[in-house]
Amino acid sequence: MLSPVEALQKPRDEMVMSRRELVDQQESFQNVQAEIEIIDQAIADEEAIGSSTGSKAL
Repeated sequence: MLSPVEALQKPRDEMVMSRRELVDQQESFQNVQAEIEIIDQAIADEEAIGSSTGSKAL
């Protein structure tokens, strides 16, 4: 039979693992979002360069 501490430790450990997974997912999402924003800025920069020179980059 589990002691009260052992009985509480297992769900606590599971919650900690779940929290870690959520944090990893959040960090991954933030990384993807940052990369999308960088690409969006690069596209805007290229469009600005293309419109200022009167040509379009391929």
